[in-house]
Amino acid sequence: MVKQNRHSSGIGGSLILIIFIVLTLTVFSVLTLVSARNELGTVNRTAKVTSDYYAAEKAAAEKCAELQQALEGVTDPQQIISLAVQCGAQQELSSDPNVTEFSFSVEIDDRRSLKTVIQSADGKLKISAQSIVSTGEEIIIDDGIGIWDGSSPLT
Repeated sequence: MVKQNRHSSGIGGSLILIIFIVLTLTVFSVLTLVSARNELGTVNRTAKVTSDYYAAEKAAAEKCAELQQALEGVTDPQQIISLAVQCGAQQELSSDPNVTEFSFSVEIDDRRSLKTVIQSADGKLKISAQSIVSTGEEIIIDDGIGIWDGSSPLT
């Protein structure tokens, strides 16, 4: 009987290595695709929020121009307040008796609005503050710690 020597040419090890490399590249490409899709969703949401904010800021600027035109030449504080209220503004309390303050809000979306506070002094209007305020329901968070009173939870 003749012994046959079978020498492996190493094809099995190379094949396993190639399969492992292809599998690794496939996993990384799928992870990259999922990450890119998530980032696209975030970018789209950010673009919408930003465009909504700038649309509200533009509407607030137009409202300021409307108020400026309505109040042009008026110096009496009571008349200023009356005309501002007629234009849709609300009176604000001012710490300075020589300054009249009023504000108005422009809706950004269903949960937020842009509040603009305007000061009127010496016949001139000046925006003193702009802020984003929540218009939705108040969120109440109960973060109290429940303390066990010693009774059985089953009774």
